Amino acid sequence: MKLNDFLKICLCCTLLSIGNLYARERVYVSTDKSCYVAGESIWCSVYCLDEEGYSNLSSVAYLQFFSNEGAKATVKVGLIDGRGCGRFEIPFSFATGNYSIVAYTKRSGGESISDFKGKVVSIFNTLTVERVEGGVEVIPDIKESVPFEDVEAMQGSAIEIEVPKSNMRGGAAVPVKLRNLSGHNASLSISVYHVDELEKMVAPHRFNSISLLERTGEFVQTTGLDYAGEVIKAKLTGSDGKPAAGKNVYMSAVGGNMDVYVAVSDQDGVVTYYTNNIYGGKDLVFDVASDFNIAKNLHSDDAEDEEYIFSIIEENHNHKTAPIPVLEISPQMRDALVKRTMNMQIAKRFEADTIYNLMEMRANPLLGDIDGLVYNLDDYTRFPSMTDVIREYVRGLRIRRYGKQADIQVLWESSIANFGFTEGYALALLDGVPVRDHKLLVEMDPLLVRQIVVYPRQFAMNNFIFDGIVEFRTYKGDMGGITPGGNVKIISHKGVEYPLAFFGNRVAGSINYPNYNSTIYWNPVVDMAPGASFGVECQLPAYKGEFRVVVEGLSSDGSPIYATSHFNVE
Repeated sequence: MKLNDFLKICLCCTLLSIGNLYARERVYVSTDKSCYVAGESIWCSVYCLDEEGYSNLSSVAYLQFFSNEGAKATVKVGLIDGRGCGRFEIPFSFATGNYSIVAYTKRSGGESISDFKGKVVSIFNTLTVERVEGGVEVIPDIKESVPFEDVEAMQGSAIEIEVPKSNMRGGAAVPVKLRNLSGHNASLSISVYHVDELEKMVAPHRFNSISLLERTGEFVQTTGLDYAGEVIKAKLTGSDGKPAAGKNVYMSAVGGNMDVYVAVSDQDGVVTYYTNNIYGGKDLVFDVASDFNIAKNLHSDDAEDEEYIFSIIEENHNHKTAPIPVLEISPQMRDALVKRTMNMQIAKRFEADTIYNLMEMRANPLLGDIDGLVYNLDDYTRFPSMTDVIREYVRGLRIRRYGKQADIQVLWESSIANFGFTEGYALALLDGVPVRDHKLLVEMDPLLVRQIVVYPRQFAMNNFIFDGIVEFRTYKGDMGGITPGGNVKIISHKGVEYPLAFFGNRVAGSINYPNYNSTIYWNPVVDMAPGASFGVECQLPAYKGEFRVVVEGLSSDGSPIYATSHFNVE
């Protein structure tokens, strides 16, 4: 990132914070269906609005799963211009019962003013007898409920759904077509899922309002703001138990996509990082240095002896949910639960990330639109030392030795200087983690390294300016067993969910993939102009049954959208 660009972003953040001081954000959630077994995934589509429409203020939405026993899990979803999506795998620690999704942003997610009415999902844990206390009622027979077809007939919508009238055959692709009949833009989620016997007996549509806009509650406004991405705060304490102030501290994510940040601890020992969103579960690496020079370039002789204690600061607020309906269960559900659980286990056994579809992610601000010079070491003759590899193959890198120490420098053509090349100190990364002692990289086994990427340009990070970046990527992404040196601490962190969809188009190309997924199509972000059409080819599984199409979202005039249809597979 250029220094001028960095300053512009800081100024922009300040102006937006002041201009939106009293803007209230509301978060709404739609899911792929409403009935699950533990181990399945809940696919979420998130809508974040303020008084003017979709909010471009917050970049993270928080989804808390509440039962009658309180909050059980929190999921973070990245937002781009008020829209986002994520995938939450239901842990086997969830007891059987109904759960309400309480959704908010850090800016508008303080103490509860009123009870939150969220989307209700029913979860069955077939591996344990545990049930949500006071949230489950055992009945001998399932009560009569409104059939899905009657619910469809009662709803009018701005979206028309067209599906085949005749039965389809398993393994084929069924065409599903939507038309926006309104005079407004629409932002939607589209789900196609199997209506098995469990769905029919639970009838979760009895719990849920069809209107996204009715799933809301009031929270106190806070001063927190995830503008560019999630704001991460850590507490730094010295070995004497006192806050460690004035320390330069790097934070990076192992295996991350240039998730590297540096900040200075304040008088309370708090270090604040304004990230661009760190996706998925990552190990965060914190590296402490005493002063500016050591923070930028640490030789092994300069390491501090003092030990530090790190802890991530989590903001906890008192959130309350509206009364959650009791889940009625019956012995009649046994066969349906056994079948759904078996299908879930088969799907997990053959699950692979390659069958999912990655939606839009935030760009990396550190690199911008700069492409690196990539050196795949398997394309070259392997040398026994990293020094030989860099000398022979990696153009633009040079190793400078100072006694027993070594510095890796990036050489790059300068548009300002006329003497050919500019040289300087490089930010060296090993699987995304800064290694300030370059001797560790120079002396590592090159057979562990898959790729070297060089970015020959100046980059700014906080008050540091680096004359280029060089990244060493190992085969396993585990830093080759190397410890970066200095005062390094590693803390596990759950970042925002990867923005995934499931179109099913990659399942068809998978050889011998047993498609037992309950949800066979999920598109969380679909934007339709007035009068526009949107068509998909939905890959059918091999099993038979009834399938339901659910379209949910909001129109640009603030109206809720809800439309359903169904088809059969023989």
